[in-house]
Amino acid sequence: MVDVVIVTDSTTDMRIQNTVIPDNDFARLQVRYEESLLILSLKSLGLTALRAAWDGPFQWETAGCAIIRSTWNYCKDVEGFKKWLKETDQKTRLINSLQLCFWNIDKHYLFDLEKSNIPIVTSMRLSYSDIDNLESLFDQLQTQTIVVKPFISASGMNTFKIKLDEVGNYRNIIKNLLLKEDLLVQPFMESIVSAGEMSFTLIDGKLTHGVLKKPKAGEFRVQDDHGGYVFPHIVSDSERQFAEKVVANCTEKPLYARVDAIYNSQNQLLLTELELVEPELFFRFDRRSADRLAQAIQNLLNSTKSD
Repeated sequence: MVDVVIVTDSTTDMRIQNTVIPDNDFARLQVRYEESLLILSLKSLGLTALRAAWDGPFQWETAGCAIIRSTWNYCKDVEGFKKWLKETDQKTRLINSLQLCFWNIDKHYLFDLEKSNIPIVTSMRLSYSDIDNLESLFDQLQTQTIVVKPFISASGMNTFKIKLDEVGNYRNIIKNLLLKEDLLVQPFMESIVSAGEMSFTLIDGKLTHGVLKKPKAGEFRVQDDHGGYVFPHIVSDSERQFAEKVVANCTEKPLYARVDAIYNSQNQLLLTELELVEPELFFRFDRRSADRLAQAIQNLLNSTKSD
């Protein structure tokens, strides 16, 4: 038996187990470092911990709990990942819960949060029947530039910034994506480039720290995969309240969460994404947050035993 399994994926697991990681492979270096911080924090509490891939061989019934971390390849096999979640939930305790994962894996959750009076970036659902009316989206969203993305995606995959006069260049790309699933459409927010996007890490419903993500020159996506930069961010009290309100409006309280937000041109804070499945939590900017997550996991395991 092992107390805690850090759930990764077969690609990431294989990559981070290598003894030598190239200096320029930032994603690999950061994954190993941040997951190692959590493992060390768990071990300091007397808990046993190891990594295992969701899509690899492992006896999940031997785990006290499974905390989902770098399962970043699931977008290539969403149904397989959902099947794994359901099956593993019958064998051990998932963190975050099965219910939260299923709710959060699809960006339709944004509409749920909007109904709970959480300000979000204006969002619309694009269906295949709308393919010949793409130009009308710009009027509806009152913008000259839109962002189109899948409802289920990670790391900016299949995310496009499209100007009104570029619609013809993207129509076939959008059409092919719509053959598989509906898409999320939002106005492009200039503040992503000018000011950046904030990410707030929360453990057990409370904020631990924040970071500011900025895209590289000529890019709009802030992820490392696209050359983005991450900086420390001093979180204001209003930002803390916003992030904690977002998490308080989840279908149930998550053990860990990341709230992504931007300011619009009226200086209003808007939710861009809420990550409850496999978010990067930026432990490297506040290592104490790894200790807090480890303690929250131990408390959860202890409460399970007492039940």
